Amino acid sequence: MDIKLKEQAIQEDLAFDPEEVSILLIGNEEEQNRAIYLIDKHLRSPIIYKIRKTALGIPPDEAMEIYQEALLNVLEAAREQRYDPDQPFLPFLFTLAYRRACDRIRKNNTKKENEKKLLDEISQKLKGTKVGEAWELVAQKNDGSRVIEAIRRSIIKMPTRQRQVAEIMIDFFPDKPSNQKICEEILRKTSEPTTIVAVKRAKQEARKKIYKLLISLGYLEESNG
Repeated sequence: MDIKLKEQAIQEDLAFDPEEVSILLIGNEEEQNRAIYLIDKHLRSPIIYKIRKTALGIPPDEAMEIYQEALLNVLEAAREQRYDPDQPFLPFLFTLAYRRACDRIRKNNTKKENEKKLLDEISQKLKGTKVGEAWELVAQKNDGSRVIEAIRRSIIKMPTRQRQVAEIMIDFFPDKPSNQKICEEILRKTSEPTTIVAVKRAKQEARKKIYKLLISLGYLEESNG
């Protein structure tokens, strides 16, 4: 083995040195990259452990995303010359990870609240109908995230005109755009004219697919008539 490579391998096996990393972070780009490498090599597991301890119940893939955000924050601070090498490095890093974990908790909670509001609005709009009952069941089971994501995936797979109509209806919800308004929006977004007949047909087909999706997820019973 080359002597330089051997020396580097020996150094990498040594315990993590916060002071060395601090010095590297105020160096050139290559030295900063080296600092990030050392942090990732030696501290990934303890940082992810702290993240999962802070954000209880967070899945492993999200914990990894938060860890990567914290690491990116360190590199950005170094590149923008905002990093202070006189501060204790480990508390700085773990505080960053803690803050990113708290940010993710707030973001997830806000998302859940918004989805609950959306489900409540849909249930009210469709009150007294079978689909309305399905949405109420979704809300009761706290399955909002799952169902909304499934509907989004379903819309993406629809033919172009059905997808356009469905997306416009979602954009306008809880208001109900007229077929003429949908035509105007399609023209505005795509510069392609369409007809009210085409919109009505696309709307019917899109609704059928969403109903079938709700049936497949167990929120509606298939009608025999």
